[in-house]
Amino acid sequence: MSNQDPLLEDSPHMPKHPWKARFIVGMIMVCLSFIGLVVTDLWKDGAWNYWRFVAPVYAAMCLWLSWYLRKKQHSISLSKLWHEIAHWVALILAVFLFSIYTELGLMGRFEAGLAVLTLLALTIFLGGIYIEPSFLIIGLLLGLFSAGAAFMAAYLYTIMLPVALGAIVLLFYVAFRKRNVPPSSRNS
Repeated sequence: MSNQDPLLEDSPHMPKHPWKARFIVGMIMVCLSFIGLVVTDLWKDGAWNYWRFVAPVYAAMCLWLSWYLRKKQHSISLSKLWHEIAHWVALILAVFLFSIYTELGLMGRFEAGLAVLTLLALTIFLGGIYIEPSFLIIGLLLGLFSAGAAFMAAYLYTIMLPVALGAIVLLFYVAFRKRNVPPSSRNS
């Protein structure tokens, strides 16, 4: 009979290599951030609400993954858990401050949404430095999404005008080319 606590032994719920947990949490975060990017692009005001409500979801997923991995390594520490909770509570309080700024009219909803996305990227990135290294990648990706959303909002017409003109020229070329091709070479 074993002297160890049966809850700490390997079980079907606690695999030897918790790569699946890291991968699943990472994929959920990436999917949520991609959905957020689409929401930010389509509905400028919707981005504010989306990121404001997704921030606690990210916090819960990060805290769960950290707890899961530490439980697997038998290194659950109350002080470490407190540091991680304080890390995420700080993000939630910062989001609350942006809510106040938005309601007072000091900041627009789109700008507040980008600011919350940037804070979320920074919080996850910092979590990757001292909590779980896989968060580094997600934090960098969220930062790129934030920069991309801001860039697209600022330069959408500057980028899309040449693209639209290029598409018109291409359509004209394809249409004109088909019209000038002799009938005998069209069928072959």
